[in-house]
Amino acid sequence: MSDKVYLIDGSGYIFRAYYAVHSLSTSTGFPTNALYGFTKMLMRLIDQVGADHMLMVFDAGKDTFRNEMYSEYKANRSECPEDLVPQMPYFRHISRALGLQVTELVGYEADDIIGTCSKRLTDAGIETVIVSGDKDLMQLVDSNVEMWDTMKNKHYKSPQVVEKFGVTPDKIVELLALMGDSSDNIPGVAGVGPKTALQLIKTYQDTENIIKSTELIKEDKQIRGRVKVAAAIEENPEILRLSRRLVEIKLDCPVELELDKKIVNIESLNTEGMLNAFKRRDPNIKELTELSEHLEFQSILKQILNSAPQEKVEATSNYKTIYKEDFAKFVEELKKQKEFSFDSETTSLDVLSADIVGLSFCWDDEIAYYIPVSHFKSLKDQVDIEVLINSLTPVFEDESVKKIGQNLKYDIGVLAKYGINTKGISFDSMLAAYIVNPEGSGYGLSALAKKYLGLDSVDYSEVTEGDKDFNEVSVEDATHYACQDAHYVWLLKDKLLKELEEKDVLEVFKTIEVPLLSVLSKMERSGVEIDVEFLKKMSVELGEKLEVFEKQIEELAGEKFNLNSPKQLGVILFEKLEIPTKGIKKTKTGYSTNAAMLEKLSEYHELPKKILEYRELYKIKSTYADALPEHISEVTNRLHTSFNQTITATGRLSSSNPNLQNIPIASEEGKKIRKAFVAKEGNVLICADYSQIELRILAHISNDKNLIQAFLDDEDIHSQTAREILGIPEGYDIDATERRLGKTMNFGIVYGMGGFRLAKTLEIPVKMANKYIEDYFEVYSGVRKYFDDLEKTLDENGYVSTIYGRKRFLDSIDSSGRDKKFLIRAALNAPIQGSAADIIKLAMINIQNRLEEFPELKMLLQIHDELIFEVPSELSEKASKLINEEMENVIKLQVPLKVNLEVGSNWGDIH
Repeated sequence: MSDKVYLIDGSGYIFRAYYAVHSLSTSTGFPTNALYGFTKMLMRLIDQVGADHMLMVFDAGKDTFRNEMYSEYKANRSECPEDLVPQMPYFRHISRALGLQVTELVGYEADDIIGTCSKRLTDAGIETVIVSGDKDLMQLVDSNVEMWDTMKNKHYKSPQVVEKFGVTPDKIVELLALMGDSSDNIPGVAGVGPKTALQLIKTYQDTENIIKSTELIKEDKQIRGRVKVAAAIEENPEILRLSRRLVEIKLDCPVELELDKKIVNIESLNTEGMLNAFKRRDPNIKELTELSEHLEFQSILKQILNSAPQEKVEATSNYKTIYKEDFAKFVEELKKQKEFSFDSETTSLDVLSADIVGLSFCWDDEIAYYIPVSHFKSLKDQVDIEVLINSLTPVFEDESVKKIGQNLKYDIGVLAKYGINTKGISFDSMLAAYIVNPEGSGYGLSALAKKYLGLDSVDYSEVTEGDKDFNEVSVEDATHYACQDAHYVWLLKDKLLKELEEKDVLEVFKTIEVPLLSVLSKMERSGVEIDVEFLKKMSVELGEKLEVFEKQIEELAGEKFNLNSPKQLGVILFEKLEIPTKGIKKTKTGYSTNAAMLEKLSEYHELPKKILEYRELYKIKSTYADALPEHISEVTNRLHTSFNQTITATGRLSSSNPNLQNIPIASEEGKKIRKAFVAKEGNVLICADYSQIELRILAHISNDKNLIQAFLDDEDIHSQTAREILGIPEGYDIDATERRLGKTMNFGIVYGMGGFRLAKTLEIPVKMANKYIEDYFEVYSGVRKYFDDLEKTLDENGYVSTIYGRKRFLDSIDSSGRDKKFLIRAALNAPIQGSAADIIKLAMINIQNRLEEFPELKMLLQIHDELIFEVPSELSEKASKLINEEMENVIKLQVPLKVNLEVGSNWGDIH
């Protein structure tokens, strides 16, 4: 199984199936030839690729936006065959019953949906396979997207597209526009066939340049029929432009998919959300059986029943429900165990409001148990929640009894709500899977069970039937579902432990990630107080500023347009204002208008700079000023973020719902947002920030004598670097500009910055930037040697390690389409950033261990190299001493760790 997403051209599958299978119908005369072929083809595809993520895409109707552009579009197409019409509704039912997400969109073609999805997936770095034989879709092929014609078993990456058509995928649209297409009634250019089109593209690149170059074409002896071709283009250049617009696949359709019982636009999803949205469910055996019987597909029905997972049925007899009458006996048996896995079933994913519906346990390869607590429709007496808690608290709080689970941060948070302080956590399957493969994303229990155990899982949506709460599920169904979770984790433990040992990352797992999950669980439950009135006032102020910006932008543009539409902005910048496009990246939908491009364009016109300022304000208002109050818990009246251990490849924590790691600090408005994070009355916040930790780590692991000495002498490392590179003698002051150069150099080197980027950042010539880099490595020659050795290590081993042994397996990264420099930058940065992440994680663990002696101190947030605490005002000095002591002494390096520690009533004022 992999995280590749397969986008299936359902309309293409239908017609291929229709013409492949003839004269098939039911005993009543209902035609089934296309349905039979379609079902067989789809089952074969699923079986062949075994993919976790698939989307079936259909055309919603004949008329689309292209018909509005050109009424004759596809006018030559014949009507749908008479015996295919009654079969059409069933294709969607079959696809869904086989577990696929299905979508279509009125006004758009299936190609446009596939194009939009592939673009969004590519932007998220997710590999995509387009299952189709349609040549039009080949324009979507790139380093992350391949096409697979299953009928011919032919795969198309860029080389195969070039082999077939003579042009790279990005030129397919130009080729099709020039040649036209009689089947779709796309006019093209009269007299231009494949060879002539290739000659034109080879010399003149694209449609617009061809239109501008007709005089040159007339004289170009390489072009077949050059005079007639040039005349045809001159006579009506708009026909060629129209043809191009007709063949170009849209990449920005409003595609919606079902996720967690809601319909969501894929533009709103992050990487994990997208993978979940495309996730293939287990086949619905009941629905497939009914469809097969109705359509009289006896051979397919037999195949479906034979392939139905047997593990679920076999395991059920060993999954036992523990009712009230058996509970005391169960507790006695549980108390004998030295290790067990457990899982909680609740009423909500929100730890603060979740109530326990039941608990499952496993300590044997064959048997698991479920204790129902609050199912609505139980025929027997369930265990009273107070009895459950009183009986199980001693077991959960016994450090000597090992507890294992999947995403235990949630489960121990739920138990904490009931007063249980879970101890003895020894294994978490999600964390283990992440440590052995930090580049991946398939850390869910279903994916792990399939990968390591070869077992299928009952999906949550199956037992809840899509819309039930878990306490509405029957005890019988809940027992199977909940026991399966505890059972699978128990079975996974040994397999994942073996892989942790084989990859020599067991210590990172045991000493950092597992202990940390209890720390993060407590932090998430603590939350932080937010000044809502402050944010409301700030939102109004930002709204007023945005209105001013909108008017200024409207005046500069000479018209109103959607400021949040890259396409409309591109029209204003490049067509109306005629800003030069040299050096601006061209995308399939036009020229790029991202931040980097707008920065570049600011040299030519004031509008791009205003757009950048507008975007920054808009983001701060929408993402923080408006959104943060909506995240405040009704239970605690505080804001609670989720800290994620399995997202970043380097080991750094991330946060979500809301994301507090990316609050802007460059602008005054961004800094101001931090003022909304306040201490509750009678308390203060303590912010403890590691000073230049990554540079200190670099000094330690590179063993560079000059860098080490600068830190031992407590020099300002950025001023020292500037002094060395610029040759400024001791005794002369370093001004702000010179120190900025030193700072940019120091941090740029850590992140693998090259001469071009350094030149852009410092606004100096590239030659000068390259000279600065050479001088830097002369001063810090130990750093250069370390980087050179690290490249060799990467080539030899395929991975790099942190000080503590966390590994980033860069040989698992698909480097197709990426130059070697990408892998090298990742290799240079991973040991430094990863070591910094490990150090602060260990500091958090050590501080948490001391909080039993200092319960008044609460650890609230971790933002990269910074920890934020809340403590009663009168204890701030004592707390500061404890924090400083643990953070600075967490590890002994060749240079001292230094912590900047400040106290205040809100996060913003402290900074």
